[in-house]
This record gives sequence, structure tokens and C-alpha cells, in this order.
Amino acid sequence: MEADLVVKDGFVVIPEARVSKATLAIRAGKIVGIYEDSSCLKAKEIIEATGKYVLPGIIQPHAHLGRDKESEDYATETYSAAIGGVTTVMVFFRDGRDYAEAFLEEKNSASQRAYVDFSFHFQVMSNMHLDNIPRYVEQFGVSSFKFNMGYKGEESREKGLFALNDGLMYSAFLNLRDLKGTVACVHAENSEINAYSTDKLQRQGRDDLKAWSEARPSYSEAEAIGRALYFSQLTQCPIYVVHMTTQEGLRLIKEHRNRGLSPVYVETCPHYLTHHMSDDVGRIGKFTPPLRTEVDSEALWQGLISGDIDTIGIDQITRKVDPEETSIWKRTTSPREAVTALPVLISEGLHKRGLGIERIVRLTSYNAARIFNVYPNKGTLAVGSDADVVVVDIDLEKKVSNDIIKSASNFSIYEGWTLRGWPVLTICRGKVIMRDGEVVGQRGWGEFLERRPVM
Repeated sequence: MEADLVVKDGFVVIPEARVSKATLAIRAGKIVGIYEDSSCLKAKEIIEATGKYVLPGIIQPHAHLGRDKESEDYATETYSAAIGGVTTVMVFFRDGRDYAEAFLEEKNSASQRAYVDFSFHFQVMSNMHLDNIPRYVEQFGVSSFKFNMGYKGEESREKGLFALNDGLMYSAFLNLRDLKGTVACVHAENSEINAYSTDKLQRQGRDDLKAWSEARPSYSEAEAIGRALYFSQLTQCPIYVVHMTTQEGLRLIKEHRNRGLSPVYVETCPHYLTHHMSDDVGRIGKFTPPLRTEVDSEALWQGLISGDIDTIGIDQITRKVDPEETSIWKRTTSPREAVTALPVLISEGLHKRGLGIERIVRLTSYNAARIFNVYPNKGTLAVGSDADVVVVDIDLEKKVSNDIIKSASNFSIYEGWTLRGWPVLTICRGKVIMRDGEVVGQRGWGEFLERRPVM
């Protein structure tokens, strides 16, 4: 067989099968063969992957890009993400207008800039959005919708959000139930608990990182998860809980699943696995939801190992870090970059906790592809699938700095950490876009993914 590109003799990790030494043949952007014996293959380019792991390209299901219309973050952050093996990014898009008006300009902005493939989740903030959900699915191929339970009142207005209410969310769940294959993405925090706790701590004069965690306490997340699960049970609408942080939240979800009440999927983020509210990192440890306890972090790790947690999201956003002296209440949250996610899972998970490489593939690619309707084009290594491939050296060590991650943000929470296990090659739709830490892909290579549900 003649191919455009061959990835030769690596340990190929296929989620539905097993790890085996094999060779991938790629032609016209697709995987056209998987071979134990590569001697019969001819190709324009042969990549030697001996001793390295060959994984499906990373699907990053949780990003916030394009918020500043003058920003180049669709370019800078997909460029950075490619270094971490990311080949698909999914952006939470919000706009007060009908998305029929707003979507095309956002899609065009991303199409001109993105180094990797991309898609959108639409945030539902009004009855107008609610009424148009079927049209958004059919017309734009968007099959996932965001519901932000965490912001009301002044905090909501400051962020330019329309305040979500439970009646609107419940009605939207009913709509989505009737559109088989769609999913509701839920930011689960109780806004009233958060507002009350914040006011109390500010009156006490607290202004430290731990105060931020106490202002958005773990029971705020757990209560909101419980409410979302109940609405899901009543409507039979599948839900996807974004950036879950707590042991209690995971317990509620496991109980819900064990009772077979309705489909629910769980995402967590790397910083909730590796950092805690009592860490001596100062106010640069501000995230929303906030950092939790070490007990919560270990429960999340166990959830990854057991399969109770489905995906790793990043909650990716580009930011310049505010000066340390800025009040915890006024400063922005710190940036989150996609490039370090896979190295964190390999370094802290595989090497230190026994998190298997097959499980890592499910967490970073396969599960997201199935949940968000891009499987089997994405999320696996199979004949006919898009040739989205990442070659990983699980023993390669790098010290994290912006010279390594190349993000427009000026800081990473992993700054100075030595992580063991990094991608050395990223392929997106058959094109090498990263080689040995250097991006060689093209701005605008990324394509928009329509994700109409498979009925």
C-alpha cells in the first residue's frame, strides 16, 4: 500500500481494543490501515515511533476562546494546545443575541485562526435561545448546550451573563430530551450560597486564597449537582457536569448512576487534581470553581482510575495574571492552558498513581468523542477515522515554562513543575502540526465540526 504518511512501530492505543505494537497508514487525512507488519508499506513520509505510545488526538471539550473580539486567542491557544497533543477543541460560546446571528461571525473568526479542529457548545440564557434549540441543532450541527447555575445578580451582570433560572433550565432539559443525542452541559454551583458566603467573608475582612474557596463552598457545588440530577431524572435529559471538584459531588453522581435514573457524564480539570485550597500558591490559585481539599483531589483521582469520571476538560482561557497584591475578590481567575493536560495525567497519574494509558485515552479523547457526537471520526484510531494522532514519549521530562507551552497567557499554575511524559508529534487530519515541541502547522488549518446527533 502507498500512503501519504506512516507512523511506524509504536505502541498503538485503541480505546475499543488494547495496546499493541502497530503501524498506522494515513492517506488524504484519514487512517487507511493499521498493520502489525509495516514492510509492505510505502509512504511520502515515515515517522519512527518505536518505543513511544501512539494515541488518538486529544479532544479538549472545555474552552473559553474569542471572548475579546480583538483577541487572537483562537490562534495562540490552539497553537499552544497542539504542543500538548490536542487536535480538537470545543468552545463554550455565549451571546445575548439569537445564535443564528452570532454564530457565523464566531465560526469565521475561529476558521481564520485555529490550528486544530473546533466546535461549539451554545450557552442558553433566555427564552429566545430555548425556543431555537431545535434550529441550532439542525442548522448549525451544535448538539450540546451550556447552563450556568453559578451566577446571578451583580456577579452575573459583571460577567455579561443573562441570569439562568431553574424554570428556564428545566424547560430546556425537556426540549433536549426530545432531541435524541443532545446533552446539557451544567456548571453546578448554588449562586445564592455563593453570594451569602462571599458577603460574610468580605465583612470579616478575609482576602486570601482559602477565603475564595470558602466563599464558594463544596456544598454549593453538591447542592447544584443534586438539583441538576433531579431535573435530569424528571426529564430524562442527559447532563454533562463540567469542571466537577468535590468528593461529595462525585458520590451523588455515582448514586444516581447506580439507580439507573438518567444519563450523566462527569468532567474534571487538571488543577483540581494537583492543587488544593491550603497550598502556598497565593492568590494566583484563584479558579472558579475554587480549589478544594486534598481529600477531594484524591477522590477525583480515584474517579479517573475507576471510570466514574468521564473526561478531562481544561476550562481553557487566556489571561495575564494580575499582580499578587490585587484583592482576591477583584482579581480575575488565573489562566488555564491545554498543553499541560496530557503531561499532568501521565506524570501525576500514570507514573505516580497507576492510571493506565488506556484510561488516559478514554479520558482525553474517546469519551468526549462519544458524548459530543464526533465519534468515530474522532476519538479513536480506526480505519476510516480522521488521522488525528499524538505520539507520546512517556519518559520525556520537561520543566514547565511559557517557553515550553507558548501560550499568550503569562503564567501557568504548573510553572516550574517538571512533568514526565510529553507529546513529541501531533497530527491533525493527516497533517503534522507539531514536531518535538515546535508547531509546524498552519494558522487556519482547523475545521469546524458539525455534531448533529446520531438518532
